[in-house]
Amino acid sequence: MYSGNRSGGQGYWDGGGAAGAEGPAPAGTLSPAPLFSPGTYERLALLLGSIGLLGVGNNLLVLVLYYKFQRLRTPTHLLLVNISLSDLLVSLFGVTFTFVSCLRNGWVWDTVGCVWDGFSGSLFEKSSSHKCIYDAF
Repeated sequence: MYSGNRSGGQGYWDGGGAAGAEGPAPAGTLSPAPLFSPGTYERLALLLGSIGLLGVGNNLLVLVLYYKFQRLRTPTHLLLVNISLSDLLVSLFGVTFTFVSCLRNGWVWDTVGCVWDGFSGSLFEKSSSHKCIYDAF
């Protein structure tokens, strides 16, 4: 049985010794205690769901208005559209992983999901800021 926390601290198996320090892990899976209470996870899921829905709705509205009205097609508005597109992608890909995890009372994705969550958030946020800098020149 594993006892430890999710804050990056060193956890220990019941048999003694650090988890993963003695080579391959013993048979079985890690079973850390939940970080928050179930009620806290529900409130976090509600908050993240609201943020995600507002993010998708508002950013889609900006993109549709930019497409629909010809007079909005100025360099300044193009900058805002780039930010909006990046925020839309973060709302779709970044918030979704965390929202589902909150519904399940902890991180439910494997290592690939964790890497994708971090990579996609960084990619979409960085691409937005870099695109804004390039458009300014």
